[in-house]
Amino acid sequence: MSSSRTHGLTCHGGRDRDWHHAVLDACPSLRDGYRPTRWARNAHVQNLLTMVHERRTPLPSWDLDERLEMSDGGTVSVQWLGLDAPSSAPVVVVLHTLCGSADGLRRFVLSLQRSLRALGLDGGMDRRLDGGWTIAACNRRGHAGLPLTAPVVNTMGSTADLRSQLAAIEARRPGALLYAVGVSAGSGLLVRYLGEQGSQSRLRAAVALCPAYDIRDAFDFVHPRYDAYLTRRVVEFFLARNRSVLGGIAGYEACAASRSMSEFHACLYPLAGYTSAEAYFSGSNPMEVALDVATPTLVINAADDPVCVERNVHHHLGDLQTLPRMTLALTRHGGHCGFYEGPLAGQSWSDRAVVDYLTAAHRLLGESGRSV
Repeated sequence: MSSSRTHGLTCHGGRDRDWHHAVLDACPSLRDGYRPTRWARNAHVQNLLTMVHERRTPLPSWDLDERLEMSDGGTVSVQWLGLDAPSSAPVVVVLHTLCGSADGLRRFVLSLQRSLRALGLDGGMDRRLDGGWTIAACNRRGHAGLPLTAPVVNTMGSTADLRSQLAAIEARRPGALLYAVGVSAGSGLLVRYLGEQGSQSRLRAAVALCPAYDIRDAFDFVHPRYDAYLTRRVVEFFLARNRSVLGGIAGYEACAASRSMSEFHACLYPLAGYTSAEAYFSGSNPMEVALDVATPTLVINAADDPVCVERNVHHHLGDLQTLPRMTLALTRHGGHCGFYEGPLAGQSWSDRAVVDYLTAAHRLLGESGRSV
């Protein structure tokens, strides 16, 4: 285990010190640190900038919007960019936010696409990158305009659904290497999947951007104003607009009357298909299985994040450092999924960090997936 500090960024490594140092050497964003735009250091300004940038960014011209029916009748989808790349091109799976969608992450998705395409032949070192990468953005049930076709909702998503989405991705791009990025709540689903799958994960490397860690208590520490806002959002997004499908389930009214995110999640279990709150947390909480993660993973958090707060990071740091190939990047500033930099705060440091890490992992792992 090792740590390094530079320019507003602390990087912690896991058990495999050689891997950690190789990652830092290969990732300029992690090696050089994060310098936020001077006038945008405040976390609330960072969060506001995220909203502004998303609204100003045009929707992606998806190559394909692929809907998938789950075994219980539920509906999810995979939206594709870069299907013109060779079939062997690496695929980046993107997992969206709490009430979001692939379209809702359009600034990030398009930035990711531009950066990966700009790599070209990756300096001529890897012919598997010729023609760029493919992006497969996974939408959960009830998101991205998908109808809720089965009476089940879960803010944390479903790893069973994700496994089906990954199988569909592999069917369309057989032989391609898979990587993943989870954003906010999407990082919780990502870590839950990685922990459940262990060494059998279909994903070669992953990035968890601004995770909240343990959903049993993480929401207790959300900034009060954000907590109130998010509670209104989840009640409207998951419950009110799906009343015709969910309204007859016992517990619907109690959940709809929630006044905090903690209360909402304590009441959510019957609507998520569980028999008790304990069963829900055991079946959905990423930290229940996080110590079984075997996939190389970069975790990014900001110390001033008002949603996924610094306390959560330090509370679980010791556990994270027992993982073999884990890198935790904790910045002093950045807000919740912001990390804007440059004179006009038009670029995001975390975008660079994601691309640096994925391409570094691709090179470092080689063909076998075990190299350093």
